[in-house]
Amino acid sequence: MNAVKRGLGKPFEKEHITVLAREPARVVGFENRLRHPQIPPEVLYQRQRQSPDRLNNSARRTYDLLRSTLVNTGRNLPLVERELTDALSASRNTVRAVLQQLAREGLVTRGPKNGTQTTGSLLMPIDELSPLQARTLERRALGCPPMVRDRLRLPDGWSVLMIESLILEGGRPLGLSVNYIAMAAGQSPDFDIEEPDVILILERNLRVRIGGSQTTVAAIAADDQTAELVGIDVGAPLIWLEDVIEDDCGQPRALSQLRLRGDRIAFSANAYRTA
Repeated sequence: MNAVKRGLGKPFEKEHITVLAREPARVVGFENRLRHPQIPPEVLYQRQRQSPDRLNNSARRTYDLLRSTLVNTGRNLPLVERELTDALSASRNTVRAVLQQLAREGLVTRGPKNGTQTTGSLLMPIDELSPLQARTLERRALGCPPMVRDRLRLPDGWSVLMIESLILEGGRPLGLSVNYIAMAAGQSPDFDIEEPDVILILERNLRVRIGGSQTTVAAIAADDQTAELVGIDVGAPLIWLEDVIEDDCGQPRALSQLRLRGDRIAFSANAYRTA
């Protein structure tokens, strides 16, 4: 019984030819799965994309490798597709697609005359406490909010100074920081601030000798207010970083929370295998 008699409308042969013309990759993949039912789809996908001189021809792996290299080696580098295909062992189509994705994220710029250039990212050592360029948005003495008091283990009589700042890099918005700074009993929050960075405030204004910090990192999406202040789209990826900064006696002296552009910031650290 043919397809017309079964009520499918068109002969099976015509429909099969039409599908092959429109979606060859999906049909080939389907046929491969029929021939190799035990092989996972991701393995078949990689086998179809391999060629003798382009053995790492995966857009996902190419993106990760190129992005991390750009972040770690600096900025203002010319990127030539022909050279990148050899360096990454990927096809030119894959490299071009990855460069287009990096351009959408703002990590490279592409032009008909200038080619492709990197715009650069800020590589920050996550295991170091370093000052950041910032501009104050709001400064307020909060008294001693219970949640901040508990997080900082504040003794009786201490208070909290809140400073919210726009983080800058080369004059461009990079993110937002909110710092809850512990003020010991008798310390006044009314002091001049040259740089609204929590590290500098603790060291210069409060004469605190910084010991270390407890750091938490997460990924979040930009809300309406963050997007407007930083100049990004609502929902754009952000790195959320929190430091509980302690003095050299182990007393927490600041709770610092940062929202940083995911397309402009990368972190580095030295890790060691434990025994």
